[in-house]
Amino acid sequence: MNIDEAVVKEGELRGKLLAAIAAQHHLDGKSISKLDVCMLGNWLHGEGERKYPFVKSFKPCVEAHSAFHAELEKVVRQINLGEYEQAKTMLAGGTPAAKAFVALVQAVAQVKKDARL
Repeated sequence: MNIDEAVVKEGELRGKLLAAIAAQHHLDGKSISKLDVCMLGNWLHGEGERKYPFVKSFKPCVEAHSAFHAELEKVVRQINLGEYEQAKTMLAGGTPAAKAFVALVQAVAQVKKDARL
């Protein structure tokens, strides 16, 4: 699995949420909260967990991934309530969702370094 590609896919979730906001489409909130469904989550809760559980930075990476999805779940909740402007604002730079993505990228980079991936 290409971890860099998986991180790119995580970043693309923002665009998908913005598209849903623009189209005023409701989303499945449960799917965004499933941590082992996306490419990165599948690796973290599968191969990564089997191969690198003792790498010091692995658990913080799993936690950063969970925090990122939790923030996106909040955005989805606002979209589904019809609070489109608030949802859009929640995806802007400097927001908890944006900070969670930056933290995730940094956590993945640390795992890659520590595990020599």
